[in-house]
Amino acid sequence: MNHTKKIILTLSIAFVACAGIATTFMYRTIEQGPIYNFNASRDTAPIMDIFNQNWYWLLASENSSPAFMIKHRTHDANPMHFGSLHIKVLYPTKDKLAGFTAYYMDTPEQGRLLFLAIAHEFRGKGYGKLLAEYAMQQMFDMGATHIALWTRVNNLPAQRIYKELGFKEVFDENGYVFFEYWP
Repeated sequence: MNHTKKIILTLSIAFVACAGIATTFMYRTIEQGPIYNFNASRDTAPIMDIFNQNWYWLLASENSSPAFMIKHRTHDANPMHFGSLHIKVLYPTKDKLAGFTAYYMDTPEQGRLLFLAIAHEFRGKGYGKLLAEYAMQQMFDMGATHIALWTRVNNLPAQRIYKELGFKEVFDENGYVFFEYWP
């Protein structure tokens, strides 16, 4: 009987230790807001609303399909790139998406910020800069040594954010400005 109690006690201690380890692991992997990983069922419609309200500022061509990019997590139609687009969303409150960013690794050394968009009612609160900083850090964590992006020549609010973050204007071409960031 004494031997059985020792086995039960040992198994109980092992169970509690495993539960503690599992709880610690789960706690560290639970997302902490306000920036979250993209969730298709929760985020696709509000992101598409932002695209529809800001089509001119976000897309270079009328042939671009944000729905395709979101669905396949890609920056282009090449199936080899499917799944390479990282999409992060910003929820300052639990029920309203304020904005999103999308980025990918263009080369092993160069990160590319593809989209940075804030819904009209959330502008002027620093959310664009917050999302851009987050995306930049993620790309550096993935191995980027520098980050590049394009924006329209007349998108002065976006250019202000990029310049505040240390991006340098490299050149402009056909109504777009190319920016790079080198730490």
